[in-house]
Amino acid sequence: MKWLANAIAGHMTGFSPLIAMIVLVALFFVMHYMFASITAHVTALLPVMLTVGSSVQGMPMQQFTMLLLLTLGIMGILTPYATGPSPVYYGSGYIPSGKFWQLGAVFGVIFMVALLVIGVPWIAARG
Repeated sequence: MKWLANAIAGHMTGFSPLIAMIVLVALFFVMHYMFASITAHVTALLPVMLTVGSSVQGMPMQQFTMLLLLTLGIMGILTPYATGPSPVYYGSGYIPSGKFWQLGAVFGVIFMVALLVIGVPWIAARG
């Protein structure tokens, strides 16, 4: 994962802490598509994102960490394998495969926009 941290950190130079925080949180959220569970996602990527965030001059680490952790609650809707209940809904046929992925993307965007538009200022005001 060191190569990933170096690759991401290389692209973060020159960004303000706020923009870097938003980009890193969005990237962390979207990268869940590469993992079979939230546990695997957190284990592999949370230390990477925290390391990259700490390399950004002036990054408010408490707020950044809180935003990363808040995404874990909303990324369970993204894929049929994202959380424990997801395979049950998917496997039962209640939600067809294509519709599951489509709805996951739509609600993922809605929840992520809400987190960034409402959550970032709220967390910044409390920090």
